[in-house]
Amino acid sequence: MHILLSVVFVSVALAQDLIVDLPDGTIRGSEITFQNKSYYGYRGIPFAAPPLGKLRFQGPVPPKPWDGILETNETKSCCISMTPSAQQSEDCLYLNVYTPARKIIDKLPVMFWIYGGGFTMGCTSDVTTGPFYLLDEDVVIVYTNYRLGLYGFLSTQDDVVLGNAGLKDQLLAMKWTKNNIALFGGDPEKITIFGQSAGGFSVGAHIVNPKSAGLYRAAICESGCSLANLEAMKQNTRQAAYDYAKYVDPTISERNTTTEIRDFLQSLPAEVLTPAFAANGLTGISIEVEHEDAYVTNFSFPLLESGNFNQVPLMLGTTSAETFSILGLFGGEPVISGIGAFFDSNLSVVIPSDLVLLPGANATEIGSMIRDAYVGSNGTYSQDLAAVIEVTSDNMFVKSTLKQAEIQSNFTPVYLYQFSFEGSFNFIPIIEGAGAAGHGAETAYLFSSPTSVYTTDGDKLMNKQIVKLWANFAKTLNPTPDPTDPLFNLTWPKVSPSNIQYLDLDEKLAVKPNRKEKQMAMWNYIYYTYGQQPFTAF
Repeated sequence: MHILLSVVFVSVALAQDLIVDLPDGTIRGSEITFQNKSYYGYRGIPFAAPPLGKLRFQGPVPPKPWDGILETNETKSCCISMTPSAQQSEDCLYLNVYTPARKIIDKLPVMFWIYGGGFTMGCTSDVTTGPFYLLDEDVVIVYTNYRLGLYGFLSTQDDVVLGNAGLKDQLLAMKWTKNNIALFGGDPEKITIFGQSAGGFSVGAHIVNPKSAGLYRAAICESGCSLANLEAMKQNTRQAAYDYAKYVDPTISERNTTTEIRDFLQSLPAEVLTPAFAANGLTGISIEVEHEDAYVTNFSFPLLESGNFNQVPLMLGTTSAETFSILGLFGGEPVISGIGAFFDSNLSVVIPSDLVLLPGANATEIGSMIRDAYVGSNGTYSQDLAAVIEVTSDNMFVKSTLKQAEIQSNFTPVYLYQFSFEGSFNFIPIIEGAGAAGHGAETAYLFSSPTSVYTTDGDKLMNKQIVKLWANFAKTLNPTPDPTDPLFNLTWPKVSPSNIQYLDLDEKLAVKPNRKEKQMAMWNYIYYTYGQQPFTAF
């Protein structure tokens, strides 16, 4: 009887410990066990009202307060993506908080994760991106959902639908974290935002946006940054809005006002609207008209170059073969060879889409310069598949990362990395001369998941190293604060504008000089000789 009463008492006490009184209402989380260690999870916390009806496409608004105790013990639906499923919903503006803290007074550093997926897919998930390795480093983890595709980035290029609702979802979740994370044992003055791919691009957008100032003290951009192109900066989103409407109702034309377009699209059930999203291609970040609720009104390059950005310490980097995993998914070597042949016959197609050429610039000559830098004047892309991987990787991810490291190091501490490790999770066959780590390869070692079971000593070591480096940066703003730490046995140096050195995350960690010096000299020459300024990206 005494044992039973003791068990009941402990259960009641634990349940009370899991209750948090937020300004909007009371929530109760759950204890989560991972590898025989216990953490506390609060999954499915509403940070905004459901973006339904008249709130569809608009910036988020705070949730309505609730009565009673809201059980937050499971992750809510993902936002609707380009490939919809039963696990997705428009009612998706929820976030998850995971904490090892037992007391509010703990004041642990906080890491705020923004998922990638090209702004068309992605979700908060403790299955595919579990927080538990990072939690073991005594940091608090926050994951947020944000709207995707036309739901998150539709714009009529006026004040009817401003655009960038997905970024504004992130912003509201960041404000929520700043205001409430102390209730979960986190320190609101020690928040690091981090993300990969479109998530890294999102972090970069917050770096250059004054409305995000003060909400975080450090940032990590993984394979995406403020200057990334990624085909994300859309400058004709008004036409896309009409195309979505015409897909559902072919009688709609440009004679309809943008207000009529918005009202029509808002009136459609999600199951009718979502196929228009899938059929009409991607949407992304756009420049908004000047408005008090606008978030993106300027391109990133001039803001970063002038120092007019949130000057916080930055860690950023790429993998050694970014587009290998992307191109490989669509057929491997035959596809890459075909792309090479296309480049050979159309040299100008490798010119970055963000680069607006000056009048009179010869695109074929510029394409020849790019070819010469990657395969030589007598070489061909079709016979050098590694060069196809390299030029596409540089174009989409690497050159923008190196340029941001160079520019931002004039103003803040910057740590640059390259993830090169060929581990058990590199599922695509190696192409001779190309790197081994494709887009997103580092996340398999940073996050826990049912598939991230490390079977080799190398896998286990990389997992420990990358988690410790990321957590150290969140804690101290320095990824290697103790150069005698046997896990690293080195000091990760800061970048300077004249010395773009980086930490190579490989089987053996090593600090290396800029391996892209030749290519970056070529890109700089092309941009500054033939490109119209100010640049939008790099």
